[in-house]
Amino acid sequence: MPIAKAKTEQSEESKVIDYLQKHPETLMSYPDIFTGLSIPHQTRGVTSLVERQLTMLRDENQTIKKNMDELVSIARENEELNQRFHRLALELMSSDQLHDVLSLVQDQVQTFFYTDYVCFKFLPTINDRLKRLSTHYLDANSGIVDIATPWVSGRKPICGKQKDSINAALFGADLDIDSCAIIPLYHGSDLGLLCLGSVSKERFTRKMGTIFLQQLGELVSARLQGLLAG
Repeated sequence: MPIAKAKTEQSEESKVIDYLQKHPETLMSYPDIFTGLSIPHQTRGVTSLVERQLTMLRDENQTIKKNMDELVSIARENEELNQRFHRLALELMSSDQLHDVLSLVQDQVQTFFYTDYVCFKFLPTINDRLKRLSTHYLDANSGIVDIATPWVSGRKPICGKQKDSINAALFGADLDIDSCAIIPLYHGSDLGLLCLGSVSKERFTRKMGTIFLQQLGELVSARLQGLLAG
């Protein structure tokens, strides 16, 4: 190291030391700096109890900060979902045609649940005298109705990976679905399913929370029931 540079660094260190000696409360006034310091103790190669305690406290602080960051991120995501639910509810109330509601829900849900495919599957028992659901019924001859009926009556969204035969019956045989969320539709009577499919196996898992999915199903069901009755 050049002599001039060494002298400059020593001069800077001297200024810091001199300042801390004159203002010993400085580190206590800035705990983030204090907790980030690594202060060795002269114990001939053996870690002192104080140093070990400081290391443990520093690790705990980092863990707490990480957890707080995750909680803040979740809170922001939930707030964003709440806002999107509000906008969807307003648009549903302003739509008085069944095909508009179906298209609106498919477009909006695909966007704000970050999923690849969204479709409606109604039970064959749903009477639509205007033939507006002709492409949205569960195939009564495929066996899927027997599987779907308990899902609807169970009133709880089901998430995770399904058998290829079930994915084909819900989304189509030509789509590659690695995970899905199946949301019951009911309001006074059983209507069918709102199905969300993803090419990622991590998108919808069996352990994920389903409160927003259930609220979505209830919101959409209430609007569909009114239109199907008309």
